[in-house]
Amino acid sequence: MSIEKLLQQMEDYKTRREQRDHRPKWLKEFICQVADIFEPLANVGRVGFDCQADERGWLVSMYLGTTEMIGGPKDGQIEHVGFRIDIHQLLRLFSDVSRCEWYSVGNERDERFEQAVRSLLSVTGQINAEHTVRLELLGVPPKYVGPALKQYDPNHRQ
Repeated sequence: MSIEKLLQQMEDYKTRREQRDHRPKWLKEFICQVADIFEPLANVGRVGFDCQADERGWLVSMYLGTTEMIGGPKDGQIEHVGFRIDIHQLLRLFSDVSRCEWYSVGNERDERFEQAVRSLLSVTGQINAEHTVRLELLGVPPKYVGPALKQYDPNHRQ
């Protein structure tokens, strides 16, 4: 395959991917602003998100992805990255906040989550004084989301 054909395929893929993304520009910017507030407590983390629109506005769920350990004694283990968020800084991203709630929820019957208990912060408000958003910051990602990063054991030989 020629380099020109490969470059064209990459451009076609990018175009198709952008066409599938139906999120408005203001929402994409909001997601990036929230992602910048996540502060991993150790190592690094990658912020994940899910967006859904309904009759009340947008529901945005965000979380710090997990890390899969590769090689060594922890091979195959999934580790959650602890993080903190400056709530005051988060609330300033909204032009108006109508609700701000913290939940601690049991997951015995919810197979989307591995942990027995999950916590989340839910903030509902207006963005740019015209768009309603309910933002949920999850303590751990949903089970169906694969690891965001892989960490290789430096002492493990391949």
